[in-house]
Amino acid sequence: MAKQYDLVVVGGGTSGLEAAKTAAENGLKVALLERKSHPARVYRACAQMFLMNMDSFYNERMYFSREKQKWVFPVNNFSVTYTGGYREFYATHFIAPNAEDRIEIGDYEKNASGAGIAAVVFDKEALLNGLYEEGLKAGVAFFLERNVIDVRNTAGGVEVITSSGEKLVGTFCIAADGINSRVARRTGLNRDRVFLFTSGSVSYYITGVHFDRSEMICMGNAFDHEGNLGAVHFCMLPSVYRNDEYWLYIAGDEKLNFFINRSAFSKWFKNVEVTHKRCAVINAWSPAPEPFKNNILFVGDSCWFAEAENTGALLSGHKAAHAVCKALHTGQPNRDGVLDYITWWKRNWPETHDYKDFLCYPVFFRIFTEDELNYLHNIITQKLFWSLNPFNLYGHIMRGIQPHLERIKKERPTLAEKLATFTPERAIAAMKPATRLGFPAY
Repeated sequence: MAKQYDLVVVGGGTSGLEAAKTAAENGLKVALLERKSHPARVYRACAQMFLMNMDSFYNERMYFSREKQKWVFPVNNFSVTYTGGYREFYATHFIAPNAEDRIEIGDYEKNASGAGIAAVVFDKEALLNGLYEEGLKAGVAFFLERNVIDVRNTAGGVEVITSSGEKLVGTFCIAADGINSRVARRTGLNRDRVFLFTSGSVSYYITGVHFDRSEMICMGNAFDHEGNLGAVHFCMLPSVYRNDEYWLYIAGDEKLNFFINRSAFSKWFKNVEVTHKRCAVINAWSPAPEPFKNNILFVGDSCWFAEAENTGALLSGHKAAHAVCKALHTGQPNRDGVLDYITWWKRNWPETHDYKDFLCYPVFFRIFTEDELNYLHNIITQKLFWSLNPFNLYGHIMRGIQPHLERIKKERPTLAEKLATFTPERAIAAMKPATRLGFPAY
């Protein structure tokens, strides 16, 4: 006989743990299923970063209270306890292929002197473990090493079935099973979405990194003149684990070896040691029309275009749990009962952030030649508005280019034409050679 709960949560990541412990703290009988042996273990590539209160993200401006050891979400009026380490950084710099010129997003010196924190990296395992411990205290029933293979609607609610045949039934279910959500596939949610591409990523934690103004995110392209690697894109930011360690996103070991040993950036590296290597594969879809289907609420990455970041994961998990509590306490165990969450999600996610804008910024610097990139980075000398919001970043870059357009038209007409014709649709097309179409199972 299936075990009966008010709420069954599928997935024990950031959003799932926040949802489960919040619902249990508010009196619900909650179960959470997670395929790992412990929810706090992190195996996927993850920058482990929170975007801070210098730019609105999902219409929230979070910050960290050192005194109370809490991540605070003032707009949505809640906080999350965190006792792990963290490391502040103060700007984002796009570095030219010559490894000298840069486009500066945010004023590094001003922020580093106390004006503001751009973002922080943190220990995700510590965050997850804290949420897990709080969930245990609140009475959440954890079912670990469970692989959910199906969800079905029954007279008693939503039935969740594992690979071993175990069945749990909840009046509501929250799908927090990530960007490759099986629940989204099994419920047919993806039939109303556009499948875009499948992409893999590799990240490394490395030591032996030395460059000026290092407490920041830096990204750019290195060009392989001797081999056949072409343009090698990279993104690097501080690590929370060691002061001399950095997180580096780059597409595989061959490109890593070129970047640290033979590129123009090799001067940044000396006696490099790779301390960790993590990978991830994502299936990118357009956002779902709404985060609800047949008494299942979708949170975090499960119905969004890309990774919702840790900010979005905590926000959506918390808001979905409160919506379920309200629905059950008011006797509305249906869509109308959780309409507050659906409305909040639509207003603060797809109506605020266009997923096509997200695609623009990672592609933008990849459509230009090495010479064009060096030129652009050289002429844009003003510090641009600080933002790490990936949906706003492309717009800030274009506004930084705007004052120089007449000069670019005169000196580099081909570059000016590229800038004038760059669109989100062109960004999607430009991504195709670097990605591959997957095989979406609707």
